[in-house]
Amino acid sequence: MDIERFRGLITIQQAISDARGDLSTVMQAIVNERSVMPQSNGIVVELRDGDQLTYAAASGTSASQLGLRLPLNASLSGLSILTGEPQHCLDSHQDGRVNRAACDRVGLRSMIVVPIPHNGQTVGVLKYHASEPHAYDEEDMLIAHLLVGPIAVGFSSIAEADAIRAKVDLQTVIRLKAELVSNISHELRTPVTAIAGSLALLKGGTAGELPKPAVPLVDIAARNAERLTSLVNDLLDMDRIEQGRLSINLAPVDLSVLLRTVIEENAPFAARTAVALVLDLPPRPVSVETDPMRLAQAVTNLLSNAAKFSPAGSDVRVSLTIDGRRALIRVSDSGPGIPKDFRSRLFDRFSQATRPRDDVQVAGTGLGLAITKGIVEQLGGSIRLDESVTQGATFEIALPLPARN
Repeated sequence: MDIERFRGLITIQQAISDARGDLSTVMQAIVNERSVMPQSNGIVVELRDGDQLTYAAASGTSASQLGLRLPLNASLSGLSILTGEPQHCLDSHQDGRVNRAACDRVGLRSMIVVPIPHNGQTVGVLKYHASEPHAYDEEDMLIAHLLVGPIAVGFSSIAEADAIRAKVDLQTVIRLKAELVSNISHELRTPVTAIAGSLALLKGGTAGELPKPAVPLVDIAARNAERLTSLVNDLLDMDRIEQGRLSINLAPVDLSVLLRTVIEENAPFAARTAVALVLDLPPRPVSVETDPMRLAQAVTNLLSNAAKFSPAGSDVRVSLTIDGRRALIRVSDSGPGIPKDFRSRLFDRFSQATRPRDDVQVAGTGLGLAITKGIVEQLGGSIRLDESVTQGATFEIALPLPARN
């Protein structure tokens, strides 16, 4: 073993001794000392909290993910916890067990994950990841096993009050991150709106005819301002949903009329992506008690995704049917579909399974489905991916019918 790795282990041991059993200090000492695994570009300690995993300590390219919460069944770390076995990913671009997009965001190509045992259970994992494939070998795995010991001891040595405090501190970090996103979104809304409006006036010729070289530059700026406006609005909606402050105004709504309007409003966007919107309605009106603006927003999100991922020249189909005491709105496309290993986190924030077509110049924020789910649930309905559909993707919104229907 390289002498620098021995020195790193000694440094960690000294830091652990100085920590006097404080779990947070122990975890931070381990993720901060990168000399024991010099090929790594990130080190993470993930702790189990019910059916989720939380980034409790992180360094390198994963440092910004501190406080991140993930479903237990949606990652290699979760697999290690559920099985109690170490996991080794040689190449994230070839390993179907991992979310490649999430790995790419932190520059992860290979990783090792070692479970942390405590009282006969696996309470978390220690993860090392690198920017190169095949970066870890058996010696690296043994070193990682050595380092989970002090973390397990830390769990055993902290009192119940310290455990509660650590959990509260972690929740505070999560809350502060959410508040930061919320505050930044509110602060950005006014200047972004002003920029987008000014660019629209320039494009419209309010300030006179633009010089020819300036036209494409203004077009680029306007598209990006529109994208930024969409992102800010999505962040604000997500914040309102999570805080339970989303404004809902219920009224009797004829779903056939609402869907016709949504199709008409989204037809220009569909035309830009070279797909056709096809609407299939029942012969009789279908009325529900809902918020027409919010429901239209939810359906628009589904249509936007479907149009971006569908092949040029194909159809995006929207249908309305009645199933017992429910009205069903289905949006179907003929795109690549949703990978099976991604479906468990389909409605999570900032989750994107695949990229839109290369010729579609509208990037997503990864918030659309999370917002759609939040809206539909606050309207008293539900949304799901129809997994029986094998070609493309079909999303189904179910809304309760009033008794008179």
